[in-house]
Amino acid sequence: MKAIIWGYRYTDMQVSWRQQMCWLVKAFQNNGVDVCVHRNVKCVGLENIPIWNPNADHVDICIYNHADISHLTGDILQVEHNWFFKPTIPDEYHTTIDELGFGPYSTITFKKPDYESVPEDLVADFFNTKVSNWVSHRKTKWGKYFKSTEEVIPYRDYYLLLGQCNGDEVVTRHDFGSYVTKLEQVIKELVRIDEVRDVVVKLHPYMDGEFAKDTVFSDSIKATLSKISPRVHVYTGKSNVHEFIKHCRCVILGNSGAGFEALMHHKPIISWGMPEYHWVTYDLRLLATLLQAIKLDWFDVKKQDKFLYWYLEKYCYYNQETANSRVKEMLINNKLIKG
Repeated sequence: MKAIIWGYRYTDMQVSWRQQMCWLVKAFQNNGVDVCVHRNVKCVGLENIPIWNPNADHVDICIYNHADISHLTGDILQVEHNWFFKPTIPDEYHTTIDELGFGPYSTITFKKPDYESVPEDLVADFFNTKVSNWVSHRKTKWGKYFKSTEEVIPYRDYYLLLGQCNGDEVVTRHDFGSYVTKLEQVIKELVRIDEVRDVVVKLHPYMDGEFAKDTVFSDSIKATLSKISPRVHVYTGKSNVHEFIKHCRCVILGNSGAGFEALMHHKPIISWGMPEYHWVTYDLRLLATLLQAIKLDWFDVKKQDKFLYWYLEKYCYYNQETANSRVKEMLINNKLIKG
């Protein structure tokens, strides 16, 4: 049995994904799977892994990155098992491997995972140790490569809307686009149905692009949203999201990894983009149901805590041991090895 590390969508993993990819390769080897790499892949630590020979190597599993199965059209390597690699929260090491893709287009979005069976004592210890540490140190998935700043939020008991990049696939392909319009509609409805509370909007730090030299786009969105009401307060830039979450009433979003940070703070989440964690959010399929959603009588913090534990401890991998376990689980599920 052989797996290949393919260079789709990104070939250069020299820095940001190096450690996670090395864990994954070693996990395959530890589970009896040979590994080769596409000749275009660049990743420190994989120099001794054989280069794929298309004329000699039969491949059973292909590892793609930051993609989903809908991308695999045209002149693409045809194998029986396609797995998708995607870094996630809460630090630079947690990573998912999934048979469909990532975010809304993943197996756990369509099939409810067995998170409710997680023992409560494990969840409590998880929050008292790991989650407490992540929150106190303001951890984010950007890790050391993202120098976030702290922002003092002068409001309390407000609605927090966490923004996503307008061009991100989770809002352009996994959803149907028009993201900023939806964001504006939700804010207008909030201001209409609650005449007292403030609405705080934290736009995505890369709204203008990762390497943008100006903030023309985010500034334009900020101006548009701020005109809705004096109670709407819009923040841009790289301010740390934990400070925004800490004192809010609830979090409202389309789809964002920052939703996991909201779970760390035990905050109710109202979502309309079918994120992986939609199982423990209010499913805002209709804008007209926002009035019911903000009552928060649907919120079950115990189920939410269990989901976060399951996602980060069972679905993700973040070191060699968890990579070994996750790869073994997927090999069994794919009937490539016996359980």
